[in-house]
Amino acid sequence: MSGFSFSKLKQAKPSMRRRLFLYMGALAALLLVTLFAVLLLLGQLKSPREELAKSLTFRMEAFQSDMESLWRNVSVMGLHLSEDMTTILEKQTTDLSKLDGDADAVERLEEAMLEPLCQYVRQADCSGAFVVLNTSLVSADSSFSGLYVQRSNAAHTTSGLLLYRGMADIGRRHDVMPHRKWAQEFDLSEFPGFTRYLEAASASIERNCCTTPLLTLPNTSERAILLTVPMLGADGTAYGLCGFSVNQTYFSSHHAQPSGVSRLACVLSDSAAGLDISKGLLTYPANGFCFVPDELLTEKPLQEGLTSYTGAELSFVGLSRPFMAAGGDVEPHILTVLIPKSDYANLLLKSRLEIGGLLILLMFFGVVCCLFYTRRYFTPILEDIDHVTAAGGEAGNPFFEELLPLSNKLRVHERTITDLETERQDLRGQMEQAEANAKRLAQRRKDEIDPEEYQLFLSAYQKLGPEARTVIDAMVDGISVQVLAEQLGKKMSTVYSYRRDIYEKVGIQGENKLQQLRVRVSLMRREQTEYGGSSAPLTAKTPGKRQIGKSQLFTG
Repeated sequence: MSGFSFSKLKQAKPSMRRRLFLYMGALAALLLVTLFAVLLLLGQLKSPREELAKSLTFRMEAFQSDMESLWRNVSVMGLHLSEDMTTILEKQTTDLSKLDGDADAVERLEEAMLEPLCQYVRQADCSGAFVVLNTSLVSADSSFSGLYVQRSNAAHTTSGLLLYRGMADIGRRHDVMPHRKWAQEFDLSEFPGFTRYLEAASASIERNCCTTPLLTLPNTSERAILLTVPMLGADGTAYGLCGFSVNQTYFSSHHAQPSGVSRLACVLSDSAAGLDISKGLLTYPANGFCFVPDELLTEKPLQEGLTSYTGAELSFVGLSRPFMAAGGDVEPHILTVLIPKSDYANLLLKSRLEIGGLLILLMFFGVVCCLFYTRRYFTPILEDIDHVTAAGGEAGNPFFEELLPLSNKLRVHERTITDLETERQDLRGQMEQAEANAKRLAQRRKDEIDPEEYQLFLSAYQKLGPEARTVIDAMVDGISVQVLAEQLGKKMSTVYSYRRDIYEKVGIQGENKLQQLRVRVSLMRREQTEYGGSSAPLTAKTPGKRQIGKSQLFTG
């Protein structure tokens, strides 16, 4: 350092400035190149709305293809069914008016039609098949004889068959048991459009092959779309209608959609203003589910061809397009694919986070570069800082006199750290006190329960069956009776009966029974959690009450 002088330092300043200028200039150039590359990449990427629209369009194409295949199969099978039923009918009579009121003749005709009709149900892509004859055994204008055969379990193609309409004795002879809502004849007032389709029947039957709007089968909760085909004689006489039905259970089970999106719903609905879920059939991906309430969803267009569907509580985003199911349809059905609006919002958020992540990455890269160049340039300064800290800020002078105040600042920082450590210890003590208070509150809740009553509850609980335990869990978790009844496949009155029986079996009496049950189940769950699957002993702290040991809690 013997050759050092302030004049030399002054002469070195321009050189340092030039070096800093060059380093920062190189850094700025690198950042600009990186930013340009990122912007170029983002320019090639599509917006999240466009990507979603593309994905939903792809799934709409798959759904439409599946629906075209379904109704093409049903239509072709319907034409064959019409021909076969017409042939069977004409072998016995060509004048159905002669069969009015003739039970024996109608029975012979239905006997001949039943087995072929059952074969069509087993072979066609449907949940059931029907034949409506233009004759009746009663004088009512809307009553028509015929057959309606359904799968007993539409989710399984190998299930047995049920007779929904037709003579019960004929069905029994062919191992087709009557439906729980069986009736002998069709009441066409309960089947919208049937009368109109029957009156409008004419050649060629291909142009009279029609689908009905979604309807609920009389006296059932079963929703279905029916395909009707007229049965015409050689002279054009309309003998009646035949066709197939596709109900909700069959539709969702056998037409699940392949999709990488688990929360997706595909809807086949009637053409109307808005999307009325109560008038549509729904299906989902094979490995997913999306709850869509039975209500009218209000439509609102979004960007990229998407549509918003808003309900009372839930909202969705999707696409819709018209669909002609059969050649004789005048009004199209509507195909719709939906995802929850929350998933749509998450996609937008994900895109924003990705862009933000890129920007943060860019900033991080810039900071790293700055640190690199700064380190190379300010190495002498860092060495002086090490010298100051090693000397305690008291001995020796740094190479740069601007660093003289550094030692005093370090001492100030040490005192600040000491104050922060003291504050941290105080906060830790407060937290420990809060934890102790929480444990005391938990023990107080435990002591409020009579140990003997609690042991009786545990003993009774262990004797309950799986279904009763399911009901208890639902009651404790706040699930409504209606929802629980749907889950169990029971009536609401049955569930209420279950609840009364449960209170009696577990020994809960008096007022606030549900609250008592929740307290006991909550305590049982907490003890199971604390003791690895088995309850801890509940020790009586009140004189005169015995203790309940761990081994007693879950014994029958």
